[in-house]
Amino acid sequence: MVKRVLCLAALFTAQLCALDVGSFGAVGNGIADDTGAIQRAINECQPGWTLYFQPGNYLVHTLFAANNCTYQGTGSTTLTLAGPNQFIFSVSERSAVRITGIRFDANNMGGAIIAQGFGPADQIQIDNCEFHNVVASSAFPANLAIVSTWGFTNSTIQNNRFVNVAGGIWLTTIENVGILNNTFTNITQSDAIYVAPNAVSFASGHNLRIAGNTGSGLAGAAIEIFRPDPPNGSSLNAPVIENNSFSHWTQPGLFAFSITHGDGAIIRNNRLDNNGGPILAMGIELIVANADVNNNVIAGQIANGIAVQGASGPSIRGNTIAGMADNGILLACDFVHGRCASTGANISNNLITNAHHVGIKLDNDWSNGNVTRNTITRTAGFWGDDSSVIFTGIHQSPAPGPGTIDSNWIIQDSPTWPDGFWFAGVRVNSSMPGSQITNNIVGSSANAPFGSGLIDNTGNATQGWFIQGNNFLNLVN
Repeated sequence: MVKRVLCLAALFTAQLCALDVGSFGAVGNGIADDTGAIQRAINECQPGWTLYFQPGNYLVHTLFAANNCTYQGTGSTTLTLAGPNQFIFSVSERSAVRITGIRFDANNMGGAIIAQGFGPADQIQIDNCEFHNVVASSAFPANLAIVSTWGFTNSTIQNNRFVNVAGGIWLTTIENVGILNNTFTNITQSDAIYVAPNAVSFASGHNLRIAGNTGSGLAGAAIEIFRPDPPNGSSLNAPVIENNSFSHWTQPGLFAFSITHGDGAIIRNNRLDNNGGPILAMGIELIVANADVNNNVIAGQIANGIAVQGASGPSIRGNTIAGMADNGILLACDFVHGRCASTGANISNNLITNAHHVGIKLDNDWSNGNVTRNTITRTAGFWGDDSSVIFTGIHQSPAPGPGTIDSNWIIQDSPTWPDGFWFAGVRVNSSMPGSQITNNIVGSSANAPFGSGLIDNTGNATQGWFIQGNNFLNLVN
């Protein structure tokens, strides 16, 4: 068989050459096993060359990529997996590999692309591909579409589609990685995007950007960045998670975003909408220090919009949080791991509408925290059980140091209310000497005075607080 190589002269560089897998005997009819023919073509690929797949359905066992080559389909090129618990393509310990324009059909047998071994896959670009039919019954990690079990560096996964896969992108240990503008539909078992760093000998933990991804029909988290506990010595610094949009989870009790690794994480301009889905536990779960969570939209069928579990220095600002089944924003304790302090928190300029029980719940050590310029609205009767609900705009629990609740708007905006419902602006549960409640506006739009501006839950909880300049409108007390 004649092997066809087409080369074009390039100024000041080596020739640019393309191989066609058909010239190595691949037939692409979906029946013949094309593994051997395609692997022979791969083995002939020289640095800088492109291996080209004509339209067709190529039935294969695992193909092992060569370094410094591009693997290009037409958009009508399908690689279909032929054996159980395998992967279609391996880029293990490879470098300078681009895979583009190929439809990966795992054929309900295994996964699509794997990087494993004892060194990172480096300079890997996967773009404009489709991933289908990865099932939960395959043995891990073959129940994942794209997986790196050791390291993934200086690489990009972008503009791909994942449809009907048990798990989407699963990376262990990154450095300079972008996961960009991918679409996830019907992720049936685990996360759409998962990153879990390990301790390694090569540079790692910097410049992770997850941006522009969209998805719906998720059985796991949309994005999870996981820190093993106890810590394993890995590092991840200030990952950026921005401009992603996910909707409609299929399983209850999940986290839309779970960020437990990566101090200094930036989480901004994302949209999480679970209207019509089963109730999730959290929209954004944070267990990282100094996170900056800003200008996100979180809506529908979620218990807690943003929950910080015992991590210090969070900045939560400019977010829109609507219809949470419990709390809009929660500073919580992680008792299992002994984390119960979110000192130095800045919670400002958020819009929280119709949280079921509490707008902002300060339920851990929030010493030196500032809760300021937030707008919290609640419509009496919005929830079906409001006849037995006491809603609180801002709820304070004990902290050893002072904190500030200043210049917030807390409004009940219904003209009527169901019997048994009550509305409170600020509820104080313990003394925090030196703390202040100042310049807040708490009001009701009811057709008669209704609700409380400030509740001292014990009768002496406000002792030592500085309370001044608040404006209470159309309230009972």
